[in-house]
Amino acid sequence: MDTMFSSALNIMLVGMGFVFVFLGIQVIITLLAAKLGGKYAYLLPEPEKKKPAAKSTSKAADDTEVAAVIAAALKQAGKLPL
Repeated sequence: MDTMFSSALNIMLVGMGFVFVFLGIQVIITLLAAKLGGKYAYLLPEPEKKKPAAKSTSKAADDTEVAAVIAAALKQAGKLPL
């Protein structure tokens, strides 16, 4: 029974050590990639600036049109007695 417990403890410690080392390597690689990205950022094209969307001429006209469409749909469905 004692050997089973020590084997389980050994496997657990080896697994935790492996994960710790792997995460440490991953952090180092991520930091190096960030430094390289900053160093060579000038090679990437500049992002295109989006043009602002054209504003509608009248908000009230849009609301009236939406209300008319909703009313027509309700009338056709038979839920609005007009």
